[in-house]
Amino acid sequence: MPRKESSLNEQLVDLLQGEKIVSLITTDKDSKKPNLSIVSWLVAHEDGKTIKFALGHKAESAFNIQENPDLILGVVGAGSCYSINGKGSVSEVIDKTMKYRVVTVEVESVEDVIFYGGKITQEPDYVKTYDEELAKKLDEEVYALLKG
Repeated sequence: MPRKESSLNEQLVDLLQGEKIVSLITTDKDSKKPNLSIVSWLVAHEDGKTIKFALGHKAESAFNIQENPDLILGVVGAGSCYSINGKGSVSEVIDKTMKYRVVTVEVESVEDVIFYGGKITQEPDYVKTYDEELAKKLDEEVYALLKG
């Protein structure tokens, strides 16, 4: 992939179909300093220009994005590390099994940011440590929202 593009390539779209550890950098609404959090309920749409992710309804990141829509998603995978810059918009609270907000990101640029000569050989992985049935129910609910 060239160093900087205006949309996600097919490999990144395929990679970002949920269950990934993705860094979210927003601007803290009070301190105006960078704020880092992690999201995993995330879906990139086929057009390569739109990404949706879900947050809990009281997530600080959601309030930050409402105040300043500029954000960065940091992705490790597809052999490298990527900085996805975009503008986010936050939904109203969606009341299901849990209360969520969906953030829709309009991708502005995608940059390969790994250091010279670096290549990712193994992607980060994680497990959910809460009730398996609840995890399955929440995942099904959230991904229906994100893909809709």
